[in-house]
Amino acid sequence: MAELALKHIASSITGQSEKYIKTTELFFNKVFGDHKKYNHDFATKNGVFSANQIEVKYKDGKSKIFKKNSEKNDYLKNASLITEAFLLGSYKGSTSKNKIRHSHVTKTIEFGGQPVGSKKENKGNVFEREFTARMLECINGEVCEGKYHKPAGWLIGKLQKGGKNPIKDIKQLGGQNASRPFKTDGGQPYIAPKDHISHGAVLTDINIIHNSNTSYLSAKLGPSLTFINSGTKTLFSDQDIKDHDIKTDSGKALLKMCGLEEDAFCNTFNNFGKPPQKAKNIKHSGSKKVNKNILQNFIKTAMGSNYWMIHARDQGQNKVNMYYMNPSDVANKFSTVTSEVVVFYGGKQGNGKSIDVEFSNNNFSFKLNIRSKSGGTVYPTSIMLEYNTLSIPGKVTL
Repeated sequence: MAELALKHIASSITGQSEKYIKTTELFFNKVFGDHKKYNHDFATKNGVFSANQIEVKYKDGKSKIFKKNSEKNDYLKNASLITEAFLLGSYKGSTSKNKIRHSHVTKTIEFGGQPVGSKKENKGNVFEREFTARMLECINGEVCEGKYHKPAGWLIGKLQKGGKNPIKDIKQLGGQNASRPFKTDGGQPYIAPKDHISHGAVLTDINIIHNSNTSYLSAKLGPSLTFINSGTKTLFSDQDIKDHDIKTDSGKALLKMCGLEEDAFCNTFNNFGKPPQKAKNIKHSGSKKVNKNILQNFIKTAMGSNYWMIHARDQGQNKVNMYYMNPSDVANKFSTVTSEVVVFYGGKQGNGKSIDVEFSNNNFSFKLNIRSKSGGTVYPTSIMLEYNTLSIPGKVTL
């Protein structure tokens, strides 16, 4: 387990990352804050430690012991001058007074680290589990109240169609989605399977089982949304980009589909961090270079159809957006490209290790993002189709 570093407990507003300002305040609040909001216990190398004071040493050699919550402003104001911090208190189960250095405190979830013991459940899986549990309560005639009860009840009403399509069971799949790889057929990129209607059964997170059919639910949590998040290993290698020679059929098809210039594409990554790249923000309309039919056919499979989109932007607000990815709408409306196709080499600022391809229609705005998600390389590792909804027929928010 990682321990707290000085930056986690000694950051001030000037020149510091916002997340470290928050952890600095959290460090103080856990000792002196309201017990209803903050647990005064810390996980440490030697077990759980209950703290009641904080002692700090400053760059000028002076020390100070903080004993009450009213001293918070003083602590935060001079936090960047701290060179060392100690928690004063005692270990759980002991009455002996102890003092432990900040670096002996475990960097737990509160501070942006990992939990002690069992791994914390993914928030997306928590949403799926809670939404499934609420729907099961509803179909079993139990009291269906609390978190997500309104959207769960509404959706059940839509799916059982007035008693014509009764629900027999509901199963959470727990993130066991089948693979949807990037493929190419005769110069046409697509996300497998090739038929967009088949994607409902592949990307489902929750299955609603009826007498003779199954309804598929894709559950998403959070403000950012993607239809695909695929690796780029089958599209191009780092060496391909270094050589300015994309060799694979899939890589060539991707460049052609998006109207990407091979040299500009490769230079985005080869020149990352170099001075010339900072001044190079090649932004151009790709409409004349893009074959929109190829792009639209790709979008159909990236979106998929024949499933319900269940999207909670914030787990705390309990509000859920719901709409059906109707096969006809996906084929004829949702996947169309009615705007210009605009390419940003190096992102909007021109100095990033990414390429953004933006376009839209009346229902969705899209950004195809090709970038490195690894801290160890500037060369692309992922291709994502990010989106925002604009106007979706039948979309309900409860």
